[in-house]
Amino acid sequence: MEVAAAAALPPHTLMQRAGLAVARLALAVAPHARTVWIACGPGNNGGDGFEAALHLRQWGKAPVVTWTGDEARMPDDARRSLERARAASVILAAEPPPEWELAIDALLGIGATRAAEGSLLSAIERMNAASAPVLAVDVPSGLDAGGVTVQATHTLSLPALKPACSPPAGAMRQVTCGSTISA
Repeated sequence: MEVAAAAALPPHTLMQRAGLAVARLALAVAPHARTVWIACGPGNNGGDGFEAALHLRQWGKAPVVTWTGDEARMPDDARRSLERARAASVILAAEPPPEWELAIDALLGIGATRAAEGSLLSAIERMNAASAPVLAVDVPSGLDAGGVTVQATHTLSLPALKPACSPPAGAMRQVTCGSTISA
């Protein structure tokens, strides 16, 4: 579905739209949040997070992006989004801020096939340990990959609702995904 949609649009359009949708939902979920931690992974899910950070910064929020990845191995769209975030002076940090009012999980999308480890696992555990709401992009990181999964309060499923986060997937999935919205 994404490939067909992307083929009809200029390059990078879907990721830009996804990032805007994530940023808009972030404002709806936590309108008074000032500091937003956006944990970006190595692929296109991370690219969506970079785009969201760019919008949140333009709207007066203080996004702090942590990124787990290798720029040389990134998909082209994600790399373009990283470059756009840098050009907009989005803060890229090695560690999450000491406190945040909202976390955005843009670590792993639907392509994750193994349990998170290292810095990805650390980011998931930090999100789960905090009391702030967590907005997951596409699906909570780790879902269906085994191991620790982000316990999201909200999930924005792009471009359509994912079966893993929709009824009748079961009570455990609903707890993991929180309120699920499709864009």
